[in-house]
Amino acid sequence: MPDCELLVAKALTSEEGGFDSDIAEGIIWSADNGAKVINLSFGGPEPARILKQAIGYAHRKGAVVVAAAGNAGERDREYPAAYSRTIAVAATDERDRRAPFSSSGRYVDVAAPGVDVLSTVPGGYASYSGTSMAAPHVAALAGLLAGEGQSKREIRRSILSTAQDLGPRGRDQEFGAGRIDASRAVR
Repeated sequence: MPDCELLVAKALTSEEGGFDSDIAEGIIWSADNGAKVINLSFGGPEPARILKQAIGYAHRKGAVVVAAAGNAGERDREYPAAYSRTIAVAATDERDRRAPFSSSGRYVDVAAPGVDVLSTVPGGYASYSGTSMAAPHVAALAGLLAGEGQSKREIRRSILSTAQDLGPRGRDQEFGAGRIDASRAVR
C-alpha cells in the first residue's frame, strides 16, 4: 500500500495459542496506536464479551475491523466475525465458488480469495487455504480506501457496494454482498 504504516500486534503464540484477553489487548493497542484497519484472522464458535468490547472500542476509535468468517463450512456463527462491528469475510476458490470449508450465514458480509493463497513462512513461501487467508485481502482493500481518506463507514460501503455479486442475486449467506473488487472500489 502506498505510504502506509503497518502495525503488528502478535497476541497468540504459534505453539500454545493464547487467551481472549490477549487478543483484546492487541486490538486495543492497535486502536490506541492509530490503526485504521485491523485484521482478525482467527475465530471460533463461542462469543467472547471481552473481544466484542475490544472490537467496539476499536470501532469507536475509527478503525475498520475485518474478521475471517470461519472454516466450519456450515451456517453456524463464528466469532468475532459475527459481531456487527466487523466486516465478516468468507472464502472463494479460483473459480469464484464458495470454498467448501468457508463458513456461511447471515453474518457474512463479503467474500475474497481464500484457496491456495501464497503466504510468507520462515525461510520462504507456502500456500494456505482458509477464511484467514481471505480476510487480509479485504483488510488490504480497506487500507487502500483509508489511504484515500475514506471514513470507516465509507470504507464499508465502498467494499460492499462494489463487490461482484456471486450466487443468488443480491446479498446471500455464502458470499454476503459478493467477492471484493478492488479495481471498482478504489477511485
